[in-house]
Amino acid sequence: MIVNREEERNSFVSKSYWTIRGTFESGKSEYTGKWFNPDLKSDKDRIWDENQANDIVKKCLGKTGTVSETTKPGIQKCGPLYDLTSLQREANNRFGFSAKTTLSIAQALYERHKLTSYPRTDSRALPEDYVGTVKKTLATMEGNLEKFAAKALENGWVKKDPRIFNNSKISDHFAIIPTGNKIKSLSEAEMKIYTMICQRFIAVFYPPAEYLNTTRITEIEGEKFLTEGKILKFPGFKEVYGKSSDDEANIAPIQGEKALGKEFEISAEKTNPPPRYTESSLLSMMENAGKLV
Repeated sequence: MIVNREEERNSFVSKSYWTIRGTFESGKSEYTGKWFNPDLKSDKDRIWDENQANDIVKKCLGKTGTVSETTKPGIQKCGPLYDLTSLQREANNRFGFSAKTTLSIAQALYERHKLTSYPRTDSRALPEDYVGTVKKTLATMEGNLEKFAAKALENGWVKKDPRIFNNSKISDHFAIIPTGNKIKSLSEAEMKIYTMICQRFIAVFYPPAEYLNTTRITEIEGEKFLTEGKILKFPGFKEVYGKSSDDEANIAPIQGEKALGKEFEISAEKTNPPPRYTESSLLSMMENAGKLV
């Protein structure tokens, strides 16, 4: 896999292309949008001729166009409990820990500190008779996570959900979860991994986060510009990670259906070869490496 990727990179020939980002004014609101060609299936925002990019900007600058907008509700569920690979992958993405470092920390949390269950597992579920054990463990949560664990218990969110409690999804060992023992002394790195395990253990019982996903298309002189954004309406499980409904509003509301093309910026870019594997992406590939054989 690694050799094939390196050969892909060595044989890759880069091509130049241009993108256009516009700033639009609608009433008292300003927002940005990226030019795109709706007729293309891929690389919709890439222009392969610099002169064409300049012509589009000249055509749209200072002109008023129409705005159409659609908003759809969407949800995001919490990911399942950790097995070793998913824990290693996320620790690499969040903290830059190598797979070896994360395994070493997880092993210490299990063996020395007695704070988590057996880490060398490929299961992300719990036994079906573990509902009572989970409730007892949640009641022992400490520090900042205590209130979130209490909320899950008070609202009756801990129930026999087959996504979480499922004997058929367990091999030799079940998912990595906290044991409920008291924290005595942890290093900074150990605390980071332990907190990750506890957060996921609590968040998996919370309801999904709810969003409003907005797609806005601004059309000027036949050219279309795309603006996408979402607003977090109900944090759900994201509350455990410190998110509130005020955190994720990344698209400015507008009044009316007209917008002025105020400014346009052309960016010269180049196609890139496929990236080398990181520890995280290599772990993901290794989970399904049999497909490549």
